[in-house]
Amino acid sequence: MLRRALAVLISILVCTSAHGATVSFNDPGQNKQWYLDALNFGEAWAQIVDLPMRGKIHVAVVDSGFDVGHTDLQRNLAIGKGINIVNGGSNLNPVNPHGTGTIGLLAATSGNGKGITQAAWTAKAIPVRVSNRLDGAASTFDLANGIRYAADKGARIINVSYSGVHLGALQRAARYAQTKGAVVFMAAGNDGLNHRRWRNHKQLVAVGSTNANGSVSSFSSRGSFVDLVAPGSNILSLTTNDRTRTWSGTSFASPIAASVASLMLTANPTLSPWQVRKLLAITARDIGPAGRDDTSGFGLIDAAAAVAAAIATEGKYTGSIAGRNISIVPNNLASSSGLRLVNQLQAIPESVDQTAIPEPGTVAMLLCGGFAVTGRPARRRETAA
Repeated sequence: MLRRALAVLISILVCTSAHGATVSFNDPGQNKQWYLDALNFGEAWAQIVDLPMRGKIHVAVVDSGFDVGHTDLQRNLAIGKGINIVNGGSNLNPVNPHGTGTIGLLAATSGNGKGITQAAWTAKAIPVRVSNRLDGAASTFDLANGIRYAADKGARIINVSYSGVHLGALQRAARYAQTKGAVVFMAAGNDGLNHRRWRNHKQLVAVGSTNANGSVSSFSSRGSFVDLVAPGSNILSLTTNDRTRTWSGTSFASPIAASVASLMLTANPTLSPWQVRKLLAITARDIGPAGRDDTSGFGLIDAAAAVAAAIATEGKYTGSIAGRNISIVPNNLASSSGLRLVNQLQAIPESVDQTAIPEPGTVAMLLCGGFAVTGRPARRRETAA
């Protein structure tokens, strides 16, 4: 016990005193998770190593069910808070592997020597199943209720990797979630088209996809509704039957963006939903035309910069997020539009650049509890032309 405590103390000292410190883990898949280095997750994790809110931020994943028995999900699922929204039961098992892929990015166990590394390090995930169909499709009614349920259960971050980011029913659910202190992230879409008539709903963070070259993925939907972009091409995550696989689609860009927000709230839980969205926007790297654009929104998220900004910001949110009552709309009040089916944003069968960003070198590595804190020169950040 004393040896472990000393190792933790040493790690914290290195993390807080070494310029450009970073955290790394021993998970075999981490060297293939190019998106972690692309968004500076290692530096972001290093900023929360010794903070008291570690392990106390809940994220929710609204999706098609989850392989809750997956070896790499055992430590970070808040099973007791999970629900099958369709029938109100406790069967969270997947009808489609998509949900296991999205929740893996937010809830895989870091430092267990298995699978992949959790982007939303230390967060606990609330699994919310919204489909009983083999194709994973869900009604907007169930999606909206899933968002409301997650907010009432105390989720500060909610991810929805379905089509329908432009729909008013989901905007209203996201607005309700905001009153509970939650930020809702949603996939932008995978058709590659510019949807000029889609509204930008302020309480929904619409996330487009980028590839390993830092460019917007060809399949990523465009329009003024897009708020931010994050890696979504060739994303290593989990899948069913205790395996990993590579996915592509804005479905996977969205939970990566949501992971950054969870780190921000771990660093500063008093941030309001508006502040989280604002800080993500002002710290994003502009990768398109100057300013906000229809392809990349405010730009490519930077995890380290966003967490640093969160720490430096005086939070404005002080309300309770744990409601006693679950604000689910009864079936008999669902409108015909609420009963429409929307599809999951499935993996994209596209040939994309698979060149991973090189893993950083390690200097004075200190192994501790499955992770290592290393020092390296600060990365120079430049605005893409």
